[in-house]
Amino acid sequence: MESADEQLKSEQVLCEIKRQHHSKEVVDVEEQKVKVVVFTSGGNRYAFYGSDIREILTSCEIAWVPGLPEYLPGLINVRGDIESVIDIRHFLGEEKADPRKSLIAMAVRGDFHSGVMIDAIEDVVDIPVNMIKPPLMTLNGDARELVAGEIEHGNEIVTLLDIVKLAAKISL
Repeated sequence: MESADEQLKSEQVLCEIKRQHHSKEVVDVEEQKVKVVVFTSGGNRYAFYGSDIREILTSCEIAWVPGLPEYLPGLINVRGDIESVIDIRHFLGEEKADPRKSLIAMAVRGDFHSGVMIDAIEDVVDIPVNMIKPPLMTLNGDARELVAGEIEHGNEIVTLLDIVKLAAKISL
């Protein structure tokens, strides 16, 4: 059996441990997040920053205009605004898209306004900024010039594309 002194010491030790435990401050740090739009193009998965995509148009008649470069299949009317449409597959080194089967992601960044033809939207998610990894140095091909980084989505690596870099490649 414990003596009264030993029991008193045990209680004092427990009280001290509880006091120290409660005195520790718990700081809840909110990670900075960014919204991304995950989409497919030519059977591959890509993403744009969500802040760069204003809306997704499901069906739009693209008016062909003579003399436009191959990567611009034409123009569309979006609620009275005439916007160009970019076939992103041209810059990704993929086979040309069928405009009748494509969705159009309306991209807006600064003075740049244009529709970007994509195959399908997979997801719109918020991810922590620290989850965006730099592109692999071994990344080759046409897409490399458009890459802002890589993210993991659904246990797969998805290439994050930069609208500003795409806008820089467009020249009429």
